[in-house]
Amino acid sequence: HLFSALLVIDIQHELTKIDEGSNEYKQAIGFPRMIANTKLLVEAVRANREKEDNAQVSGSGSEIIFTYLEALTDNSRDVSLDYKLSGPGLSNLPTPSSPATFFPGISPIPGKDIALPKTSCSVFQSTNLDYILRNLNVEQLVVCGQLTDQCVESAVRDAADLGYLVTVVEDACGAENEDSHQKGLHGMQGFARRVETEQVLRELSGSSTASATDNDEGVLAQDLIVNTSLATAPAGNFAISIPKPSEFLTNTIGGCHAAILRSLRAAGVKFLRYAVVDAFNTIRCKMVPLNHAIASLPSRTQRNHAVSLSSPLDNPVSIAEICFAGLPAHADVPVASSNLTARNVLTLQPDFSSLRVLPYAPRTAMIMCTAHNQQTKYLSPFCTRGLLERVLHEAREGMGVEFCVGAELEFQLFYSEPQDGLPQPVDMTTFANAVTLNEQEDFISTLYEQLGEQDIPIELIHAESAPGQMEVVLSYTSNVMQVADDVVLTRETITACAKKFGMKALFLPKTSMMTAGSGLHLHFSFRNVGESSSDNLFSDPTQPIGISLRGGSFIEGLLGHLPSLLSFSLPTVNSFRRVGPGCWTGNSVGWSTEDKDAPLRVCVDLNTGNATNVELKLSDATANIYLELAMVLAAGMDGMKNGQKLRPMIDDAAIEPLPNSLQESLDLLKKNSFLLSVLGPELGTAYVAVRESEAQIEKTLEEEVMNAFNKA
Repeated sequence: HLFSALLVIDIQHELTKIDEGSNEYKQAIGFPRMIANTKLLVEAVRANREKEDNAQVSGSGSEIIFTYLEALTDNSRDVSLDYKLSGPGLSNLPTPSSPATFFPGISPIPGKDIALPKTSCSVFQSTNLDYILRNLNVEQLVVCGQLTDQCVESAVRDAADLGYLVTVVEDACGAENEDSHQKGLHGMQGFARRVETEQVLRELSGSSTASATDNDEGVLAQDLIVNTSLATAPAGNFAISIPKPSEFLTNTIGGCHAAILRSLRAAGVKFLRYAVVDAFNTIRCKMVPLNHAIASLPSRTQRNHAVSLSSPLDNPVSIAEICFAGLPAHADVPVASSNLTARNVLTLQPDFSSLRVLPYAPRTAMIMCTAHNQQTKYLSPFCTRGLLERVLHEAREGMGVEFCVGAELEFQLFYSEPQDGLPQPVDMTTFANAVTLNEQEDFISTLYEQLGEQDIPIELIHAESAPGQMEVVLSYTSNVMQVADDVVLTRETITACAKKFGMKALFLPKTSMMTAGSGLHLHFSFRNVGESSSDNLFSDPTQPIGISLRGGSFIEGLLGHLPSLLSFSLPTVNSFRRVGPGCWTGNSVGWSTEDKDAPLRVCVDLNTGNATNVELKLSDATANIYLELAMVLAAGMDGMKNGQKLRPMIDDAAIEPLPNSLQESLDLLKKNSFLLSVLGPELGTAYVAVRESEAQIEKTLEEEVMNAFNKA
């Protein structure tokens, strides 16, 4: 039997206000049609359920599940990040004290229907719906509700990925306008069967002797039995059970990944390294022998209840939850106030777009992962890569923008053997000096080749101001996650190449108070989703300073949160040794154009003179790049959402000093409700606790340098 459920999404008074005198699409057509047809569907399923109850049918599949927006707390503090960023309409949901209300005929019946409040777009991400459906043995979902291109589409795609057979009732869904409705339906193509209410009602009222043709596309018929003239197979040892077509899926994803793994093996790769970066910038990884990974792949075809349409290599390894946010960078010593223990483990889900063969370890390939709850498979709140994915999703779906990011990574080269107990830089040259390029040509050439083998594009390499210091400029791109991965991989490659040539690479922000420090400068701009890279919305030549109004709001969002943001971009005690007058990082809150001593520097195109992006100089390579980008972009989005007006340049504005220490920045972070809401309570508590424990450790600069040198 195919057990089925009708899933009604977000049809509630708070979201579906009807003005009978309006000519607006959703008021005159979309919502009234959705409400009327959903009522018919609910009535039909309830009628079937009553027949089953009267017939005392056990385990029937006539379920109705209502999902609706309602916070779990009266101040809505538990709602998702994207809703918080979307303004009062979604950040202030119905609450337990003021609960959601429903339409007559489309209201859950206590004790009979299932009602699930949710606090984000996706019902599968913010509720235990999948768990409930599995317990009910439901394999088939019929979906209706609103909005077609948002919550409905999200639910349908998630359900299909989880292996459910999905039917979308087109005329029982609603959107803001016809274009959005059609866009949502188009986005569900390939994930669900699309029908109208009339067809579903026919299927519900059809007899149990429907033909095989009627059932080929997965009709809503929890008790449909295919009758034929063939004799029933006799009971006994010789009886076999052939899976129905609806139970049989071709696992094409597994085939693709099997081909990738076999290609890696043919190229001499023996190990697959699953990697994550913890909140404090430690790369943590486990390695699976490639032959074992290939042998563990599922067969090409399986029953659909046994096959997952996600990666067949998901979750082969796990790492203790405490390793993600409960251990400081200097040692695996748990910080009690992080509220994390070794009790729980998180499984690692690989992102195949990040797969790289490591040229400095050519028998190994590495793949970046997200961390997930072992039981529910939901993304862990401690996963910083996942946090960046969520922020980028909100930018695309909630604001219609794509961010472009570039990175400039600075480091110092030291001879691998210290002299008189002290690390010795490989040269004593100055900024953009040819001596470094000449003397380190073999190192530079090998580094460039190995980065190229990993598809990490480089725009520029040059000597920097400090002894033995160099800078590698990564290409500017709209693929923000790739930039983050490339920063991690570039740092690893530089370290490995330096060792090959008898050197050590240090990314420590400050190695001497008498010389320049090393940073990780980040550049930001944005464009409309789907537009070309030349459509830069940050720039507007018609404005007096060449920055668009939204670009100015983005900068103002950063400035408003900058003192707290330093907890993520300058996350160590040593980081703050690089901040101050004359350090070319700035020591007060402000911005300027082409001023290398301003914390936020607006960069100008050398050919056109137009503003192109804003550079954050208060950043270094001790930061977790995923976490830093997530927090910086969220701060900028906060400014854009609220239309904040950009303050005057730093020379004309009142001076607001920056924090002088990590602890001072953390104290400000603890008062910044917006940034804490982006982090979430679990990660926020752990991050502050561990960083505060690090801030309390007293070390001299010399001790910090030797510690970094010994670990390099």
